[in-house]
Amino acid sequence: MEDDHEELLQYSDDESVSETQEEEDNVCPVEPEDYRHLAVVPHSKLEFFSCFLSLILSSTVLLIILPLYISAINVEANVYSILAFNAPLATALLGVVLILLKYLCGKCRTQEIFAMPVGFRRLLELSGLYIGFCYLYMYASDRNRVLCHMQDPIKGIIVVFALLNYFFFCRSFMGLHRIFSTTTVIVGLFISVDYGLCDEFVCRGYDRAQLFDDTGSWSWQVHSIWTQAYIFSLILIAAFYTLLDRCVVPSYSAMPSSITSPPVVNTISITVTGNSSNLEQDVPEQDKRVVNPQLVTKSAVLFAFWIHVMVCALMLLTFWVDFIPGIGKGHSAMESLNFTKQGLMCHFTSHAEALNCQSVFWYSVGFQIAYVLFAISSIKFLTLTQSAVFTIATMSSALPIIGIWWTLFHASPSGALVWAPKVRGEFICSIIGLPIVFLGLGLLCKAHFKDVRKLRPMVLISVRS
Repeated sequence: MEDDHEELLQYSDDESVSETQEEEDNVCPVEPEDYRHLAVVPHSKLEFFSCFLSLILSSTVLLIILPLYISAINVEANVYSILAFNAPLATALLGVVLILLKYLCGKCRTQEIFAMPVGFRRLLELSGLYIGFCYLYMYASDRNRVLCHMQDPIKGIIVVFALLNYFFFCRSFMGLHRIFSTTTVIVGLFISVDYGLCDEFVCRGYDRAQLFDDTGSWSWQVHSIWTQAYIFSLILIAAFYTLLDRCVVPSYSAMPSSITSPPVVNTISITVTGNSSNLEQDVPEQDKRVVNPQLVTKSAVLFAFWIHVMVCALMLLTFWVDFIPGIGKGHSAMESLNFTKQGLMCHFTSHAEALNCQSVFWYSVGFQIAYVLFAISSIKFLTLTQSAVFTIATMSSALPIIGIWWTLFHASPSGALVWAPKVRGEFICSIIGLPIVFLGLGLLCKAHFKDVRKLRPMVLISVRS
């Protein structure tokens, strides 16, 4: 009798649980496709800070070399040749790195090289944003269409754009600690670039005798239009990393054994503008799913490789952009093709000597090394932090560093780098702003490791995309 009674009670309990589950499904149906799973990528402090320093170093080198590269190529060619030469080369180098990692690194041996890390449509969106940034940035920087002394200081606003993109498109909560940290970085950047933005007679350490040396032959209307295009290019690159942030989120290979109800909060993120305390308080225990900790991460090199493959394809489809009057250097399609051909030849030492563009080869070597490192480290850092704001803020820390650099060297109009140390107001502002920027980054790093300690890799939290 007791066994029969226990079986009856067990049957009644199972029936009540199933009825309760059916009622919950009817009231609030589970839609797995509307949710994405966020997980902390396990990593050491050595890996994190190696990526952190690599991103700062590569960003600094790029901001120093690229203006010199553009000035040197403009002596005999056009800026489109820089894109036409470096995009396929960077893609090939990333492919080589990807193959080497697959056969030399144990973690990457299961990585499929020819498998796109995201869907074709999303990859096209990412590549479209990136190629749009490249075109606008390069042509706006060409021949001082944007006033020379304004080009570097304007870059500081990119952190603000990243923050706005995060709020508008990610719809996440933001802790006061993270708000203060990000604001600290923005304040430090503003202090660093403020003097250079106002000093129109000095550009990258080079003293200009008259305003015409900075403005060139362009009218103020042209400067205004290209300055807006330059700012829009910064919006595009901020949007690129914001969109990429959604794609690099790791996932688990194992699914939970039990089905739970959807979370009560709309969005929770463990990115830079999130707060670990809010995360723990707002997510109910029943919404946390414990699974087999088989974390599936997507390779940063694989992302960089496929994005650049698509960028090269888009460049082939949009080669005619350089033919448009007012954009390209040539006045006709044939003249633009000749400039591009000369620019490609300038990248080889024997032709460079004959075409009076000897420094182009060395600038291209330094640029390519720094660019490949930047492409990998930026996506890797984004994967570790899962924060576009934190990633872009780290890149922007290069601005006060190059402010100090240009007080030790100056860039001549022909693209030569000359040692000429001189104490300027820009140097003082950069010295003041640099510690403030790194203070903000230090606070963000501290908050990141606090999240890593509190969020175990075995806990999978469902959030609405």
